[in-house]
Amino acid sequence: MFEFGILGPVEVRADGVPVPISAAKLRTLLAALLLRPNRTVPTTTLIEQVWGDQLPQRGVAALQNYVMRLRQALGESLIRTTPGGYSIALSATQLDLTRFTQLTTEAAAAGPGTRSRLLTAALDLWRGPALVGVPSPVLQRAEVPRLEELRLTAVEMRIDADLELGRHADLVPELWSLTAQHPLRERFWHQLMLALRRSGRRAEALAAYRSAAEVLSEELGLDPGPELREQFAAILQAS
Repeated sequence: MFEFGILGPVEVRADGVPVPISAAKLRTLLAALLLRPNRTVPTTTLIEQVWGDQLPQRGVAALQNYVMRLRQALGESLIRTTPGGYSIALSATQLDLTRFTQLTTEAAAAGPGTRSRLLTAALDLWRGPALVGVPSPVLQRAEVPRLEELRLTAVEMRIDADLELGRHADLVPELWSLTAQHPLRERFWHQLMLALRRSGRRAEALAAYRSAAEVLSEELGLDPGPELREQFAAILQAS
């Protein structure tokens, strides 16, 4: 059985054995199909995503050639010709993005312990930034930020679950790192302040608020949002 990964470098495995997809445009075509599994991706969309601004003179014929080469690597049954385009037929377990989506959906309806476990499993599917090795400006511009937002939202959800479970002190180092990596993401600052406050580290929580306020002002010209202000008030009231 084939398994596919796009949450990191694009990879293909057949019964656990790596299947090399060495040509950059083949990887791009595969990624474009994997981003919409079991759905038709229009021919015009695939041509744009594979070739970008450097469209071949005979785009449809060039795409057909690459589809043929991809079928040679993966077999005839996975990639299907559909009215107006192509699709890749996959089960729910064959693609890391599908498994990630299923786990995060299940987690949203679960209690904190199960939610933390499911989200940890979902995040473990990531092997690095999405779509590594896919030199498509179109996909890098449109899809990579979308996928990264899904990952960061899952991180936030997992931290919320761990906060509900009382793991405040354990979360502080991770949250300091996350606020350094994503200083404009207010949710991480809020979670850091909450973890510090509940760990009895009031001075550090106030320092975190000042850092958040400074970076938001300098980078965006904005004051902290309602969540941060409420957390700041809670810290002051706890003094």
